[in-house]
Amino acid sequence: MDTFLLLLQGNPPKTSVPWRPRAGGIVTAVLLLLSLALATSLLSVTLLYLRAQSKLQAVEEAVQKLQVSLQPDNASDASAKGSDSLQLLDEAQAGVWMLKTQLGNVSAAYGEIQNRLDISAARGAMQGRCCDVLTKLPGSWWFYGGNLYYFSKGKQSWDEAEKFCVSWNLHLISVSSQAEQEFLSKETKGEAHWIGLTDRGTEGSWRWVDGTEYRADTSRRFWAPNEPNNYDPKKDGGEDCVHTDPRIQNLWNDANCTLPFRWICKQAKAPAGL
Repeated sequence: MDTFLLLLQGNPPKTSVPWRPRAGGIVTAVLLLLSLALATSLLSVTLLYLRAQSKLQAVEEAVQKLQVSLQPDNASDASAKGSDSLQLLDEAQAGVWMLKTQLGNVSAAYGEIQNRLDISAARGAMQGRCCDVLTKLPGSWWFYGGNLYYFSKGKQSWDEAEKFCVSWNLHLISVSSQAEQEFLSKETKGEAHWIGLTDRGTEGSWRWVDGTEYRADTSRRFWAPNEPNNYDPKKDGGEDCVHTDPRIQNLWNDANCTLPFRWICKQAKAPAGL
C-alpha cells in the first residue's frame, strides 16, 4: 500500500525511464489495487462511524437521565445527592464532547477516502484513454525527476511546437538544473530541439513560456559561447527563440522562431527553473 502511494505521489526516479503505452496495463492494475484498498478502508471507517454514533446516542441518553435524577425536590434532597453526583454529571458531559469530536474526525476521514476513490476512478479512466492516443503520436514520452517529457520526431517552428505542447496541457521545456540539462542533451540524439525560452516583447529579457522564473546568473553556463547574440536582427525579426545546438554539446542558441526544429514538451511536478 505504501509503495503504491509513493508511486502515485510522483517521487522522482534517479534515472530517466521511458514511458511506454504498454505500461498502461500495469498502471491500471496498480490503480485497481489502490481502489480496492481504499474501498476496504471506506468500509472500515463507515463501521467505525456507525459505532461511534451509537455510543454517542447512548451516552447522551444517560446524561439526560442523570440530569433528571439530579433535579432536587427540595433543599435537603439536593444536599443528599451531593457533590459526587455532580462530578459524575461533569464527567458524562465531557464524555459526550469527546465522542462528538471523535465522530467529527471519523466523518472527515470518511469524506477523504471517498474523495480518493473518486479521484482514483477518474485517473484510471483517463489513463486508459491516454494510452490509446499516445500510441499514435510520433515521438517519445519519458519520465525523469518526477516530470513528464515529450521528444518530437517531426520539425516545426517554435510557435507551432508550443501550440502542440499546449494542446496536451504541456509547454515547451523549461530547464531547472544541470542534471535536467544533461538529461535533455542525452535524449535529443544529436538533433536540435526547441526549448521554451524566448525574449519576444523585450529584447534581452528572457522568460520561460511555462511561467517558470528565468535566472540569468545560473543559466549563463547553459548558453553557447557568445550567445545569445540576436544575430542579424533586421532579417525576419531577429532571434527571439532558443534551441539546443548539438554542434556545441547541446548548449543553448538563440535563433529565428520560424526555423523548423524538433522540440521538447514538459509537464513539471512543481514550479522551478533557472
